[in-house]
Amino acid sequence: MMWKKIGKSGLAVKAPWPVAEDEDKILTRQAKFVSDALKSFRQTAGKSKKGWEKASILVTGSYPQWKVEVLQWMQEKFDEKEGFPETFMKDLKVWSSENVQDKKLMKFTMQFASFTKSEVEEVGSMAMDIQLPFDQKEILSECIRYIKGQLSLPDVDVIDIDTDSAAADIPAAKAEIATPGKPYLWLR
Repeated sequence: MMWKKIGKSGLAVKAPWPVAEDEDKILTRQAKFVSDALKSFRQTAGKSKKGWEKASILVTGSYPQWKVEVLQWMQEKFDEKEGFPETFMKDLKVWSSENVQDKKLMKFTMQFASFTKSEVEEVGSMAMDIQLPFDQKEILSECIRYIKGQLSLPDVDVIDIDTDSAAADIPAAKAEIATPGKPYLWLR
């Protein structure tokens, strides 16, 4: 009965099995972005003092220069068919020692490259893009009712640090935490 109501003829049991379309990697990456962001927001909200009533989700489309340099180096090392060379981490260590002077920043460089390498293995070379292929603010704004419900906060907004005038009121220490694809929940 339902089969005919949706406009199909014959018997459902005799219909061919549906064929799935190719995966939309950007859509997959957007879904992972929202899922990872919510997980991070829940952790931040869980560790914070109770009584916060206002929250802003801070997003940015620009990486610090050192991350841009790491991503550019990784793009040079990556081959679409072969992936990264087996000597990737050794090569990274050599590159870091020649290009990064600060010991603490060298540690961050290694961590960032290792994390990004895992992302590339999961979603492809787009994980090394200097600019994200989607609008973070738009996606999070579309999910804002869900986010408010998940965090039990009545007032949550999304601020793009790069373009919104409200960004001028954000303390620099808070604004620096957000990076492309990694929004930060600022509770106050």
